[in-house]
This record gives sequence, structure tokens and C-alpha cells, in this order.
Amino acid sequence: MQAMPHVCGNFKNNHICSMISGRKDIMKQKIIQSTAGKIARRKYFIIFIMTASAILISFCFFRLCRVNLITVRNNATVDTKQILESADIKLNKHLFSVNLQKIEEAVLNTSPYIKSVQVKRNLPEEIVIEVEEYEADFCISVLNRYYLVSDTLLMLEEIPEAEALRHPAAFLELPEINTDEKKFGIGKQVVFTEKENNTFVSQILTTISQSNLANSLTSLSLAEEANITAVVNNRYTLRLGNKKELAKKLAMCEESIAYLQENMPSVTGTLFAWTTKQVTYEITGTN
Repeated sequence: MQAMPHVCGNFKNNHICSMISGRKDIMKQKIIQSTAGKIARRKYFIIFIMTASAILISFCFFRLCRVNLITVRNNATVDTKQILESADIKLNKHLFSVNLQKIEEAVLNTSPYIKSVQVKRNLPEEIVIEVEEYEADFCISVLNRYYLVSDTLLMLEEIPEAEALRHPAAFLELPEINTDEKKFGIGKQVVFTEKENNTFVSQILTTISQSNLANSLTSLSLAEEANITAVVNNRYTLRLGNKKELAKKLAMCEESIAYLQENMPSVTGTLFAWTTKQVTYEITGTN
């Protein structure tokens, strides 16, 4: 009779291995469950923080972003009160319900002096209105009435004769102006009876505005195309002839005036710059 194989030891070891493996599986499962729980709790915490932040931001946005301050900048001629009335911005209105484009259009129409407008929001409570204004560079007389105009001949306002005589704007004599009511008036561009004069005057004013003498002009006559005449500092009359090489002739006159101011500061006179070859000077008086 053959002996039965001894299996008790193997069975015991296998049982122990099986128990150890089972415990490992249980521990692994517990670790996985614990990790999943931590991830879930972290996820819920993040969602809570994000939700709370969104609620807080929404609260601040809807409750705190209100118009409490309106600032007007860069206006020198147009009154601030006038601009604010045109803008018609209600205080305590939500900052982002303010129509910026509509305000810009309204302010732009406040006065001919206003060249451009930019309206901006400044969180959390301010609306800023920045304006750019035209300068009253010239004064013109039309039908015995006096008007201030910009360097591009935009009519800015009508002023009394007495004010025109003491206004710092240079007096500008122009070719015949078209005074048809559809083309002439405050807020409109000056146009001339003869259309070619529109180009002529525009070219001359552009050239003079680029000259260093522009800020010293007392008067400027463009009534005759071949006899451009300017007065500088109420002391020097410039006879410039026609528009040919005008920039060079102005530069020559500038040099001559600098020399006269340094060497003959009390005299007044006329500078003749018909061409760019030379400038001649004629003394007319003393101050």
C-alpha cells in the first residue's frame, strides 16, 4: 500500500498566504476609499470656495460698482457744469449700465470747442470724461461781426467787437466768404465764394502753423493770393508775396527778427521776403 502524500503543511501555508493576501486587499481597498474620500472632500471644498467667491464677486459687482464720482478732464474753455449736463449721468447707477458711446456723442455736441471726447469707467465708482478742445487761433470779421475760429477755420463763437480787439487770437483777413445760411454759422467750417480759395487758404494756414512764428502772429492777411502779409508781435510786418516757397521765406524772416530783437530791440519795421534770395528791412518806427 502506497502512502498518502503529506499536504497539511502546504494547505496551512496556502491558507496563511490567502489570509495575508486578503488583508492586503482589504487595506488597499481602505486606502483607495480613504484617498477617494480625501479627493472628494477636496473637490467639494474647491467648489465651495469657487461658489463663495462667485457670490462675493457678484455681490460686489451688483452692489458696489455704482457711479458715485464723475470727473471731467482737459477742458479749459467749455464749462465743466455744461459738460456734465450734456452727459446726463445719474449717480448711483450701475457702472456697467452707463452707455459710454451715447455720452461721448452728447458731450461732443455740447460746444463747437470740443474736438473729441473719450469716456472711461474707473472701477469701482468713477466715470471719467476726457475732452480735447479746439484753440481759438484766429479772429475774423464777416459783415461787421466778429468770430473766433480754429486753425482749420471751424467757427467757434461770435464775440463783441471790443472783445475781438483785445483777444490774443491773431486777426485773420480772408478772401470773400460764402455766407449762405446753410454753409455759414457757428460750428461750421468757413468756406469761400471761390472754391479754389479753400485749398489756397488751407495750405497757407498749414504752412504757417508749422512755423516758429505761429505763436507770435498778431495778424495775417490772405485776402490777396499774391500779397500774403503777416504782423508779428505788433512790431514786424512781413511781406511774403505769393505762397511759393513760403516755409523758407518764413524761416528767413524768423532769423531776421531774431537779429533785430538782439541788435535793434526798440525799432519796428517791415521785412520784405518776396523771394528766398534775401530779406530786406525797412524801419518804420520805434517803441
